[in-house]
Amino acid sequence: MLPTHRFVRSYRGHEIYLREPGFEFTPVMLGKVASYLVRWEGGLAAVAFMYPLLAPLEEPGLSEERLLERALEMVTRLIDEDRLPNRSELTFEYRGGAFVEVSDPRWWVKVLW
Repeated sequence: MLPTHRFVRSYRGHEIYLREPGFEFTPVMLGKVASYLVRWEGGLAAVAFMYPLLAPLEEPGLSEERLLERALEMVTRLIDEDRLPNRSELTFEYRGGAFVEVSDPRWWVKVLW
């Protein structure tokens, strides 16, 4: 795996890696992004999550650790639902207390073909 990613866990034949350090600031937006690579025999997919920096103001006690736990739960759900085809890139934004899937957000540049 890439040296920028750390192994998080194995799940149903898939290895899940988090890009270090977790959520990172991104230029030109008031939000942070974390991404996971999911690898299995014959496949690789990326799953990215963004949360707005204003979310903790609306949801006191919200922590990045909890958001990473919720993101990992979403990744395992995608595996359970067989929604990670090879070379796919799925993106989610934190809205109203949950991660919601979004298509082609401005904060994510696709790299897998």
